[in-house]
Amino acid sequence: MQQSDISNKVTVESIRSHILTDHEDHVDREEGEQNLGTDAWMVAYLDLMTLLLALFIIMGAISHSKAGIKIQSPTSPQKKATEGTPNSDNATIKRQGQKEGMEKSVQRILGSNSLGGVMDYKLSPGQVRLQMHANMLFKAGGTELTAQAMKTLKNIAVVLKNYRGNIEVAGHTDNIPLRHSRFKSNWELSSARASAVVEALIRLGIAQNRLHATGYADTRPIASNATAAGRAKNRRVEFIVEMGPEFLYDR
Repeated sequence: MQQSDISNKVTVESIRSHILTDHEDHVDREEGEQNLGTDAWMVAYLDLMTLLLALFIIMGAISHSKAGIKIQSPTSPQKKATEGTPNSDNATIKRQGQKEGMEKSVQRILGSNSLGGVMDYKLSPGQVRLQMHANMLFKAGGTELTAQAMKTLKNIAVVLKNYRGNIEVAGHTDNIPLRHSRFKSNWELSSARASAVVEALIRLGIAQNRLHATGYADTRPIASNATAAGRAKNRRVEFIVEMGPEFLYDR
């Protein structure tokens, strides 16, 4: 009887152990499956990030190759500073030589035609500007050229024939209003004087298609109108000769 009880007891313990073992295995399998599901989405996420990174690297390489980016060795500051300097210096020297040559030419031409102390000159890119006091050509407030004026204009015509460009004859006055004159304003006076000079130059052999007359009245003074000396300088006639592309030095 005791042996039977012992056998039954062993059998019950064996069944209980088997049941517990099966339950623990079932629980472990469920936990493993849950962990596997959790790890699966992380693996997929990391794979996606890797693919995106590779895509960005490829796109960057393509864009750099299209832009033609080149890696160059650094250039020394001394080399950069000297690049282009010879050409720039040569151009400056050439322009300076042109200016000096033109000044000597104008001085020689004016001096050889008895105009050295009579006319002032100014050179600027593309033109030479000759000017003289109006009282050397006209009486005060008048537009009739004097006998001495015609001799002076004859010499000026010789000078102008040395150049081929168009010529503007510009009349200028001071700012004093006209009184007891047949002209209503300084505009009329300056324009009439410029026209009288143009007509005289045409008679002296200057082609009329090269000439035009302009009156500026007192709008372009070269001195102060507050003094008598300044007003005398402003009463002037200018001969502005266009020189063309061969006369291109800087101001």
